[in-house]
Amino acid sequence: MVDSARKAKRALSLAQDIVRDIEAGGHVPGDRLPREEEMLARYEVARATLREALRFLELQGVIYLQLGRSGGPVVARPQTGDFASSLSLILHFMEADLRGLLELREAIAPDVAAYAAQRATTGDLSALVACFKERECNETGSQFEELNRRFHDLLGWASGNPLFGLLTSSMHLLTREFSCSLGYSAQERAVQLRFLRRVLEAVRTGDAQAARKAMTRLVSGSASYLAERSPELVSQRIRWGQV
Repeated sequence: MVDSARKAKRALSLAQDIVRDIEAGGHVPGDRLPREEEMLARYEVARATLREALRFLELQGVIYLQLGRSGGPVVARPQTGDFASSLSLILHFMEADLRGLLELREAIAPDVAAYAAQRATTGDLSALVACFKERECNETGSQFEELNRRFHDLLGWASGNPLFGLLTSSMHLLTREFSCSLGYSAQERAVQLRFLRRVLEAVRTGDAQAARKAMTRLVSGSASYLAERSPELVSQRIRWGQV
């Protein structure tokens, strides 16, 4: 067991070395890394250690392994789904439930909206307006819910802080399966549209306080609606593999 732990630690250390070399070499997604024999000579490790390190990096979305005679490790860029998958695994063992994610959203969404009001670019505003208009035209069914998530995702990235964007998008990936089984009433959809319109207008005019206030009303009202309509849903635990 001690020997296995030592090998795992060496593989992780090697994976970190490879990441540092990717960064130092200025590699971008699509660049090929050296072939296996070259990497074995460079890092002076056993073949099994190298392969374990590469598998770890592949699971994290840092590389992908191209098959075939001319294949090998190719640089990739970790995506939101990679983070969400790792997060869901941790939350699975923490026995976290949907209520916890809703409370997290209530805590950060108002500030995300306020930052977006201060920092959104012209491109961000155009994307938000286009998404909102599309949402107004699709007021029923799963498409409405998907556009709702997309609007909040765009708002997260418009905050100017990629951590907000990453966390917002990841939460939506974790909750997508839950929301598919819910379905908002026509009245609740109208309420959400009204407050999102206020958020959008506040972001457009750069009014951080108004954006925070409107988003606070929206997420707190949405959480109350879900708790009252589907208490059994919000108590469901997060399961790894839902992403």
